[in-house]
Amino acid sequence: MINIGTTDFYLNVPSLPVEEFEAYSTQLFDEWEDYVGNVLKLPDYYLALEVQEGSVRAKSKILVSAVTLCGFLASYGSISSGVKHLYSDITAVGNYLGVRASAPFPDTDEKPRIRKRGEALSKLELLFFRVESGSLSVDEAMTRAEKILGEDTEEVTEFMKELKISLQGTPSQMALPIEEHELQPTASSPDEERNPSAPKSKIPVIRPDQYRVEIWRESKNGERKVRVQKI
Repeated sequence: MINIGTTDFYLNVPSLPVEEFEAYSTQLFDEWEDYVGNVLKLPDYYLALEVQEGSVRAKSKILVSAVTLCGFLASYGSISSGVKHLYSDITAVGNYLGVRASAPFPDTDEKPRIRKRGEALSKLELLFFRVESGSLSVDEAMTRAEKILGEDTEEVTEFMKELKISLQGTPSQMALPIEEHELQPTASSPDEERNPSAPKSKIPVIRPDQYRVEIWRESKNGERKVRVQKI
């Protein structure tokens, strides 16, 4: 399976009782899954969401088979356009997850931190950019593409032929490669970093039990699985 999108989410909020935390996590997965189903036009995929306390930390990933990914990208007139289109959808899915994850905490002053990564899509896009820039030959790009896709099936072989043709016909000007998007809290000013305030004495607190909820579905129509662990 190939990872085509990962989203990391962090929100500094108080811990929840385990029953509420499990309910929050499963509802988040269900809402995210519904959105994925409406946005991604892939015939099948693997979805996984891990939500952890200590504030709320969530990590999602979307996996597809090489055959599914190759079939989707080959359906476009240009493989490069297919990569860009799919990445745009993956970005929308990651943004939605961040919005829904923070929705149950409207009163918090903390801003969520979200980081989205295109994973294999970013790597494929980078191949086009480097071939266009002259820093990578078509043959070198094909070798790297084989490592990204990782399967040797008839469908993948046919896709690789189309990919080579697409790389050979790369236009002289292309958009910059897909970048990883990351929303971070505002950084401290240089003065603050040079002259940090005196550390405050810490008051020891008794931390409540904390949990991790893992939710996944191994295929689009597969059974949803849930696992709750104390951490």
